[in-house]
Formats: sequence, structure tokens, C-alpha cells
Amino acid sequence: MDLTEIELLQKLAKGDSLAFSRVVEVYQERLLHFSLHYLNDREMAKDVVQDVFSIIWEDREKFHKVNNLSSWLFTLVKNQCLKKIEHLKVGQKHISKLQYRYLNLTRDSLSQLDTSPFIFNEINSIIKQTLEKLPPQSRCIFEMSRFENKKNLEIADELDISIKTVEAGITKALKLLRPALKQYLPVVFF
Repeated sequence: MDLTEIELLQKLAKGDSLAFSRVVEVYQERLLHFSLHYLNDREMAKDVVQDVFSIIWEDREKFHKVNNLSSWLFTLVKNQCLKKIEHLKVGQKHISKLQYRYLNLTRDSLSQLDTSPFIFNEINSIIKQTLEKLPPQSRCIFEMSRFENKKNLEIADELDISIKTVEAGITKALKLLRPALKQYLPVVFF
């Protein structure tokens, strides 16, 4: 199911369970890693992502107002993480000052993280421009790995190349992307 974000959002708004499954398939791992980065607890991070997907399904009629799916999803996860952190702070008032400061620092860092559609559009533009500088095979490898979520072995089999060539292509792309996206790394990482 290759749909644009707009088509996917329209189908979701109409209650299309296949569109919802596609969103879960594409974003679940990224959202989990994003949440885990701030919460440092795998179960809590899973709960946050599960809560977000529940919110998405329950409020699916509101999708017609969303114009950037990635930005919206990361914003939902960000807000759920902030709620979890606040809950942890209340529940752990008696923990050591160091842990309390760490929670405050994490909350402050996450609060200041910009997940606006403008930022996601800018990131996408930088990624496209940077990937155009790569040799075609390296670009194809990277896109299959990151955008199609294919494993290195799958890519190697599909392109009839070695796994080492796949790894080298991904490494080459990352070497170009890291400096181009350094100011956006917390968001891009996921």
C-alpha cells in the first residue's frame, strides 16, 4: 500500500483499518525509539506509543485537520512523554536530587524540541537534496533501508549485491546526512 501522507490521513479519517495498520507499521519503531530516548524505560516507551496509537484510532475523524503525519505523530509522542515525565516527577518526589534534576533536564529538553510541520518539511528537503548527491546504488540502498524498512540481507538479495556493499552504501549515505542534518539530530535520529 503506497499512499501519500494525505491519502493515508484521508483513509484514516474514514476509519480505514488498513491505513491505520500502515501507519503503525511505518512509524511504530521510530516512535518507540523516540520515546525510549527520553523515558529510558522500554515498557514505559511502549505504553506511550500504544497510547498514541489508541488516541489516533479514537480521534481519527480529526485527521482532516492534520497536514503532516510525521510531525503530528512525533508531537503526540512528545506530549505523551511529557505527561509520563510529569507523572514520574510527582511519584518520585522522594528520590535523590540527582534523579529529580535529570527528570527536569529531560522534560526541559523535550519541551523545547520543535516537531512542527515546518521543521519536518525542512528536514525532508535536506534529506532529498543530500541523497541526490549520492551515487544511484548508494541512494537506492539507503532508501530501501530507511524508507522501506528492509533489512540488509533483503536489500542484498533484491539488488544481487553483498551485505558488505549494502553496509558501505548505508555508511556512505549517513556520512553525508549527519553533517547536513546536525542541527536536527534529535528529530532526525528517529
